[in-house]
Amino acid sequence: MRFDIPQISLELAQIGDILLIAGSDETLKPFRSTQATFLVDSPDEFRAHLEENGAKIIRGPIRFLPTGT
Repeated sequence: MRFDIPQISLELAQIGDILLIAGSDETLKPFRSTQATFLVDSPDEFRAHLEENGAKIIRGPIRFLPTGT
């Protein structure tokens, strides 16, 4: 799967369980510190699970991505 996200000037490609993100240094900046990505059935339920277990959410889901939230 491959698609563009023109709203934030990024290109994404998925190969199996790996997500590749391409863009300029500036557009990639918010993603460079990503430590983990989770594939979940329900973002809201997983967020509640994380918060119940002491996680601090620093940025919520981006709702306009074609792959989901």
